[in-house]
Amino acid sequence: MIRYLRFYVSPVVMFLIAFAMFFGGIWLWLPAASYVLGISLLDQLVPLDLDEDDYRVPFLLDVALYLSTPAALAMFFALFWVAGSGTQDALGAGAWMQSLIGVDVVALRNQTPWYHFVFMFPAIAIPITAAGGLAGHELTHRTWKPFDLWLGRFTMALNWGIAFPIEHVYGHHAYIGTKTDPATAARGDSVYAHVPKAMYRTIVNAWEIETTRLDKLGASFFSPRNVLLRLGVIAFAMTVAAYLLSGWMGVLFYLTVCVLTKVALEALNYVEHYGIVRVPTEPVQPRHSWNCNHLISSIFTYNLTRHSHHHADAQVPFQKLRAYEGQPKIPGGFMTAYLTVWVPPLWRKRITPKLREWDEKYASQDERALAAEANERSRWAELTASSMVQAA
Repeated sequence: MIRYLRFYVSPVVMFLIAFAMFFGGIWLWLPAASYVLGISLLDQLVPLDLDEDDYRVPFLLDVALYLSTPAALAMFFALFWVAGSGTQDALGAGAWMQSLIGVDVVALRNQTPWYHFVFMFPAIAIPITAAGGLAGHELTHRTWKPFDLWLGRFTMALNWGIAFPIEHVYGHHAYIGTKTDPATAARGDSVYAHVPKAMYRTIVNAWEIETTRLDKLGASFFSPRNVLLRLGVIAFAMTVAAYLLSGWMGVLFYLTVCVLTKVALEALNYVEHYGIVRVPTEPVQPRHSWNCNHLISSIFTYNLTRHSHHHADAQVPFQKLRAYEGQPKIPGGFMTAYLTVWVPPLWRKRITPKLREWDEKYASQDERALAAEANERSRWAELTASSMVQAA
């Protein structure tokens, strides 16, 4: 049963973070920041997760995914509530909590110094991305299950992630490792250079994919069949809800977090695909993604860490993904790598040996040629030197 329950940890933690936010002060950001740092630390202390045993009751795992939607909604409601001021008390949540636990949370919120709110925005971006983005990611791949597909897209639309469910499933998985793929960062690109480009190209690609699909159906862009428009309605409704509950400050808080969750999601993509190349006409193989078998990261990301198998066969449910221990590995673990990328010199130091290993051990002959070109464009001396040695 523990094997099942561990995947309930993520939505439960999201609910707890949302609850803590009502107490203002450091509780706006400390639990969320501890979430990120705790995963990174625990990954280094516990054994790798190489478990590949079957789960006999997969529905119990589906429920864990489904709970991520109310968990994401809870975090957004907490965000809207803390955006209030004075006597504002969205849906009477503060009064209800005071009657329940005897703490005047409205007063605590109003007494909170401004800088705690500043810390809150980046801190909660990753938990919301985990609750909405990563569970939604798993569900949007289940194109054969209408409810799961709808719920995944709905959940991702909560933070204006309306393009990702389209581009990721029908674009990224086809173009991984090529220049067409928004999620594959070029060698030499920092996360700060990559993320804005990825965000823009994801929107453009999603637009092209959806308009092409509508053209084949003989439907106009403004047809109810347009998935982008349907998801846009959900995102707009969330924006209206933010205004109705907390005014323009609620909208500001909401849109700020939406941007930061998108940044967080693209930064995770940056980690998973950095610098890997693929001949566009060749099939996607396990070697075309960075893999990770760190247990704690796997629990909180619904095995997204097993990225090699995920890209080799995107139709496989998360609980059936194999460890693929012999595939290219993310340096230091998933969440540790995520933290590392924000310090480009440190990321460069950590990823360079991995890129050189990929070129020498995993790349095909044609991919080595592409890698050599990528190394030259990177202007990283340690990579260009490696290419010269291989050529010799």
